[in-house]
Amino acid sequence: DRGYKEGGDNGGGGGNNNRGRRGGGRRKKQMMKVGHGGTLDPLASGVLVLGVGKGTTMLQSYLQGDKCYSAACELGYETDTLDAEGKLVRTESWNHVESIEAVGEKIVPKFTGKIKQVPPLYSAIRIDGKRLYEIARKDPTGKEAEDVEIPEREVEIHGLEVGAVLEEGVIRSGVVDGPTYREKAREIEDAAAAAAVSAAAALAETASSTEAKDGENKEGEGGTGDEGGRDKKRRRRNNKRNNNKNDKKNPFDEKTVPSILPDHGDLELPQFALAVRCGGGTYIRSLVRDIGYELGTVATMTGLVRTKQGPFVLEDALRREDWSANEIYSAIRRGGEKHGTKVE
Repeated sequence: DRGYKEGGDNGGGGGNNNRGRRGGGRRKKQMMKVGHGGTLDPLASGVLVLGVGKGTTMLQSYLQGDKCYSAACELGYETDTLDAEGKLVRTESWNHVESIEAVGEKIVPKFTGKIKQVPPLYSAIRIDGKRLYEIARKDPTGKEAEDVEIPEREVEIHGLEVGAVLEEGVIRSGVVDGPTYREKAREIEDAAAAAAVSAAAALAETASSTEAKDGENKEGEGGTGDEGGRDKKRRRRNNKRNNNKNDKKNPFDEKTVPSILPDHGDLELPQFALAVRCGGGTYIRSLVRDIGYELGTVATMTGLVRTKQGPFVLEDALRREDWSANEIYSAIRRGGEKHGTKVE
């Protein structure tokens, strides 16, 4: 709310902007800067602090303090992105883990305080001038990504809780249903693969037919075969475009992504809930991965909600569909009353 308060002054005022203009040129549009105080993972939701106008230059001072996250986790498999969106790269048995309570007893002491962690390959960290996610996405074979050495870093976990329930407020913010996500994504991928095979077969049949006609034209009427040549060029262009599509697309958008429903926040192994209060630079995906290793198996973060960033908390956040001028100014006033600040 304070970021928006500062952003209310766009610096334009209400004065006459025509003074000093040469000729009869158009009035220059008033531009307003908008910034955010830290990104979220593609499948994550929750608190994202925005600054408007002067608020963009003051974001860092507003965001001093820790961050809080609520994560859904699942034992037994690991993906290349360390979340439900990625490609399966490893599976391990988790049956030796007796209970969610046993998970907490083992990992809370181990991962509370200052710890070392290796950030995920799919992250915005720069190595040799390139962001890691750019290297990963532009390397479908995975060979270049395997050669990247990601330096270990120290982060601090101020508080860690393991549980069997996701809070209703967290669920309403949007928590991806990991098992359903994987199942539906697999169905979509299988259907796409089948369609690709059919398309390739149809293309091969067309190519064969075109080559046969080219031969007939050349032998029967002395034709040049230009039409067949143009078809070949089109096919080469199409193949080149298809080969350049290395980036894996998310099969869902915000409206269709499978999410945990209200009143369905009770989890049982191999799933469990994780509440984290941490300092800056902490990757929850890496934390969940390392928790799996500590338990003698592997684990993946299937859903994530940021519940606090500095002084800003989830219950005060505006959902994106409520980003209208009236809703924003109402939120500013509520925030002012909450913090004892009068907002005009």
